[in-house]
Amino acid sequence: MLIDIPQVKSYVQTNLDSVRKTQQVAAQMNCPLDHLKKTFYKTEKISLSKFIRESRVARMKEQLQGSDAPCKVICLDLGLREDVGARLFKNTTGMTMEGFRKMHRNGTREMWLVEARKQAESKPAAQIVLTEKVIKHVLSTSQSAGSRQNSRRGDGMLLHGRAN
Repeated sequence: MLIDIPQVKSYVQTNLDSVRKTQQVAAQMNCPLDHLKKTFYKTEKISLSKFIRESRVARMKEQLQGSDAPCKVICLDLGLREDVGARLFKNTTGMTMEGFRKMHRNGTREMWLVEARKQAESKPAAQIVLTEKVIKHVLSTSQSAGSRQNSRRGDGMLLHGRAN
């Protein structure tokens, strides 16, 4: 049985609000579900269910960028409850629907990346813990090395090596 993949994709795109399961698509295309899934995956290198999810998220993105409709309304237009649509969007994009809207309304993706970097930098950095044994070793090494290393004083600590 030959399956017209562009027709399947077109059906999904035009009926995102009513397509709930891949079985519905198979019934509409009048073909066995397993055959449809295998053929779709072989042709598109993506599962049919993932294609449906990604198509929904793409439509959500379009509506978030192009309208002031509340997120709840956008989800309902796609046949999803608000919580289900919000979770789908967040799991797929890594951000909330409102966060996506703000990012595309108030600036560019670069602004979002800068903000993400700031948040990452604000996390506490790794700390170095010096034990008494290590300090004694460093001091004894510096005293024995003597003139071979450059030494400088800074903030009450003896620093060895080149200055930065």
